[in-house]
This record gives sequence, structure tokens and C-alpha cells, in this order.
Amino acid sequence: MPVTHKINNMNGPDPAKVSNYIRVILALALSGLAELASLFFIQPLLPVLAVEYDVPVSQVSIILSAETALLAIGLLFTGTLSDHYGRKKLIIVSLLLGGFLTLLCPLVESWAMLVALRAVIGLALSGIAAAATAYISEEVAPVVAGVVTGYFVFGNSMGGMSGRIVASQLIEHISINTIFYGFAASLIAVAILVNFLLPASKNFKPTQNLNVLRVVKGGAAHFKNKKLALAFIISFIIFGVFTSLYNYLAFFLKGEPFHISPANAGLLSFSFALSFFTAPQAGRLSAKYGSMNVLRVLFILMALGMLLTLTPNVITFIIGSVIFTGCFFGCHSIGLSWVSKNAAQARGQAVALYLFFYYMGGSVIGFVNGFVFHSMGWQGMTAFIIALLGVGAIVATCLSSSERKALVAAESLNN
Repeated sequence: MPVTHKINNMNGPDPAKVSNYIRVILALALSGLAELASLFFIQPLLPVLAVEYDVPVSQVSIILSAETALLAIGLLFTGTLSDHYGRKKLIIVSLLLGGFLTLLCPLVESWAMLVALRAVIGLALSGIAAAATAYISEEVAPVVAGVVTGYFVFGNSMGGMSGRIVASQLIEHISINTIFYGFAASLIAVAILVNFLLPASKNFKPTQNLNVLRVVKGGAAHFKNKKLALAFIISFIIFGVFTSLYNYLAFFLKGEPFHISPANAGLLSFSFALSFFTAPQAGRLSAKYGSMNVLRVLFILMALGMLLTLTPNVITFIIGSVIFTGCFFGCHSIGLSWVSKNAAQARGQAVALYLFFYYMGGSVIGFVNGFVFHSMGWQGMTAFIIALLGVGAIVATCLSSSERKALVAAESLNN
């Protein structure tokens, strides 16, 4: 693997270090996979849920928005909890809670109760991402931290992909309740694996208490850091536009001129596999050309991908979606690494705030685009997404300027 080669180059041929890094990558990738799979398998089932529960198309995505909103809100607290209790412990507890709560989903009969329970599951799983990213920043050498973060994002993408694909293919053959049981079992199994695979933290220094006032002051300090505050805006846009595409893709492809079934539309999630290349590669390119320069280019490519989805040709539509998806994972990898690197204190809380805005963007923008899609069609939603990407590119340009000044200042000090 590329990361193993880089570890050998930078730290010497130390088998123990290589083995530890591989265990870290496997454990965190698996935890991210299980988390995202258990959250987003609902997405390709939205057309089926709309019919089964008699929910309007413009409102059915509320179940996914509820999950991501509570996941985002939970991150405001779980980042701080990971700073106090430890990264590994929080990851395992989150996986177990998510698994046990998912086991309750088949017992729920009403739409409102199902939405509420899925929201609580989002809250339960909120501890994984912030704790995992903070673990990387503390336990992995800085020279490869961006690459290891890329593989964590790859695990996330594999979870999003496998959850969507498995659910979209199974729904025609088995009940939704059986699907719930399957994803609950996967969460519990991964919790057990992480307990054995993930090395114990060596550099973690717990905060002494959970004083609420200190937490609030710490959060306010992050917002005073321009590099972090602007990154939060970027994170809101990144996941918001991505969620919008995949929330309504099945609805759009079902109609004229494509007539593609939700099961076949769900196969587009195979493009998530591109994150194996794009997420770590974004980390490498960022080290060479600057994080925000690379991010700006990725935003432009995402806008190009959305424009390609406007054509009535299915091959061109797929190419556009694949470009958009591959670039998205590169953006997310850069964003996570940027916040981890630029947080002066309480790194777990800083990452949690980034992820709060990230998932809140998916919840808010994803839900709003339901009404845009319903009233203005795919063209209207595409225009809205491209406008948001334009805002993201402008913000990245502002951060690029500050990044360049910091590099110049560092070089002058070294000279």
C-alpha cells in the first residue's frame, strides 16, 4: 500500500511502526465504514419509504436529515467527550450504541417514530468521526497523518457506498426489517474488531473536567481562528451538495428520459470507491501545492461534474456524477486534515465543530433541495449546487492567501 511505502521512507524499516499504522488504518477505516453504512443505507430506499409510509417526495428525505442533524449536534459534545475520556473508548461505545438502537427499528411502526429513532441513532454514532480524526493527529507521524486521514475517509466512503448498494439491491428481495437487523449486527461486530485492532493511545492527554463554561470558551476560541471559521463554511457546503445529489438522484433517474429503477440507480454508489485514490491523493497534492489551492480546483471540477448531469445522455450523466463524487472525497479529506493541523488547542473539539457544520450542511441543504427539486426540477437543483460550490471556491481562495503568507513567514524564519 502507498501509505506503507511512505512510512518506511520516513521512519525507517521499523516493522513495529508499520504494523501499528496498518492496525490504525484498518480499525479506523472499519469504524468509519460501519458508521456511514448504517446511516446512509436509508438513502436509496427513499422512493420505497415514500410509498410505504405515504410520505410526499418533497418531505421523505426528512429521515436522512434527522439522522445527520442529530449526528451534527452530537458532535458538539462528543468531540469534548473524546478529549476527556479518550478516543478509542468513545469509538467503541458509539458503535455499540448504534448497533443496539438499530435493532429497535423493526419494532417501530409509525413514520414519525422511525424518523425519531433514526435521529437518535445519528446522535449515538456521532462520537466516531471526531475521535478518529483526533486519534490520527495524536498517534500518527505528521508527515503521513494526511494520508492516513485519507484512508479513514476512504473507509467512510466504502461505508456510504456499501450501505447504499446493499440496501438498494436487497430491498427487492427481503424486508426493510431484515435490512435493519443486518446493519445492526455489522455495527456490533465492528465494535468488537476495533477493540482488538486499534492500538491504545500513547500521546493522549485527557482534559481534567467537563466544565461547560470551559467547553463554550474553547468553542468560541476556535471561531476566532480565521483558518478554522472559514473551514467550517466549506464543510457545510461540501456535504450539503453531496447529500443533495444522492438524495434525489434516484427520483430523477426514475423519470424521463432515463426510466432507471431505484435499484439500478443505487449502483452509482460504486463511484464511492474512487475515494481510495482521491482522498489520499488529495493529501499528497496538498502537501505539494497547498491545501486550499487543491481544494479550489476540486470545487471547480465538482461544478463541471454537475453540469454534465444536465445532459439527457445516461453515460454523460454517470461521468458527471462520478467526477462530482470523486472530488467530494478529496475535499473532505483536505478539510479534516486542515482543521486538525490548524487547531491550536482542544483538537477533538475543533474537528467536532468541523463535522458539526459538515453534517448540518447535509441535513439543511439536503432537505432544502427537496423543495428545490420538487418545484424547479433537476436543473434548478443543479444551479443551486453550483452556486454553493462557487461560494466554497471563494472561501478556499481566501484561506489559500493566508496559507501562502504562513509559508513565507516560516521560510523567512528558517533562513
